[in-house]
Amino acid sequence: MPAMPIDPAKARLVIEHKHDAPLMSCVFDPRGRFLFSGGRGPGVMCIEIATGEKTTLTGHDSWVGEMARAGSDLVLTGDYLGRVIAWDCSAEPPRERWNIDAHPSTIRALAVSADGETFATGDRDGIVRIWQTSDGRQLHELPKNVHPIYGLAFHPDGQRIVSADRQPQKPQIKVWDIATGRETLKIEVAELSGYRRVEDIEWGGIRGLTLSPDGSLIVACGRAGYDGPASALLFDSATGKLKRKLASSLKGFCYMARFHAQGFLMTVGGDVAKGEFRTWNVEQDASLADTSTSGPCTSLDIHPEGTRFAVTQAIGKSSYPETGLLAIYEWPA
Repeated sequence: MPAMPIDPAKARLVIEHKHDAPLMSCVFDPRGRFLFSGGRGPGVMCIEIATGEKTTLTGHDSWVGEMARAGSDLVLTGDYLGRVIAWDCSAEPPRERWNIDAHPSTIRALAVSADGETFATGDRDGIVRIWQTSDGRQLHELPKNVHPIYGLAFHPDGQRIVSADRQPQKPQIKVWDIATGRETLKIEVAELSGYRRVEDIEWGGIRGLTLSPDGSLIVACGRAGYDGPASALLFDSATGKLKRKLASSLKGFCYMARFHAQGFLMTVGGDVAKGEFRTWNVEQDASLADTSTSGPCTSLDIHPEGTRFAVTQAIGKSSYPETGLLAIYEWPA
C-alpha cells in the first residue's frame, strides 16, 4: 500500500510491451516482481518488472484466458482446454510447480480465496470446482449450473463463493455456501443481457465479477443491452438489491473490475478497435478519471504495493484483433 493517498486521475504510462497475439489476461505475482499475461496463444508471457526481461512460459496447449495470484509465491493460469498451471514465482524465471486438468472444457473464471489457500474454477459447461492451492487437489464441486460460468469471486469470510453466468435474457449471480453447496442468494441481472431473439444468441451476459474488500458489494461487468453502454452494476451482497449502475460512454463491454486498497474501483472495457479504463468512487455515478486506448481493454491487475497497474489490450481494426499490448501505468507519489 502506498503511504500517501493516490489521485486516480494522475495515472501515467510507464511502458508498453507488444505481443504477437491478442491478450486476455494479466496478473502481478504476489511479491510484485513479475507480470504475467496470456491470450490467444499457448504461451504465457512473464516480464520481470525491474529489468523488463521477457520470458515465455510453456505448458498450456491453448489460449490462456484466466489468471490470479495466490499465497506468497504462486500465480495460477487457466486455459481453454481446462488446464490450470501453478507457477512458482520464488524461482527466476518462474517455473511450473504443478498442473491439473481441472475441467473438460474452457475455463472462463478463476478466483483465489482471501487467505490464498483455495481457488475456484468455472467452465463453459457450468461446472464450478474448488481446489487446494498448495497441490491442486479438488476439495468441492458445486451443483452444476445450466449455463456457462463467466465469473467467480470468494467472499472475504472464506465460507461463501459468488458465481455469474450467461443465461440468455436473465444472466444470474448466485451466492453459495461452500461447505454445503447450498445456494443462498440468486440475483437476476437482465439489464446485462444482449439477447437477440431473431438470432437466438445471447450477445451480452455477465463478463466479469468481483467483490469489494469487505464483501458488502458484488460488481457485475458487462454491457447494458445489445447496444451498450459498457456497464458495471453494484449489488448489495446480503440482499441482492441493485445499489448503483456505473455506465460508460463507450458502447461496448465492461470486461473486468478491481478494487484498489484505497477504496476506488477500476474497470476496463472495449468495443471494436477502441477501449478504455476508468476509475470510480462507488458512491458516485460519474467516473473519477478515464483513459481511452487504441484497442479493447480486456483485463487489468493492480500491483500488490498499490502504486502501479497493468492493462491488456487486443489490437486490430476489425472484430477479430491480430495482436496484443500490455501496458503498465503508475500513480506518482
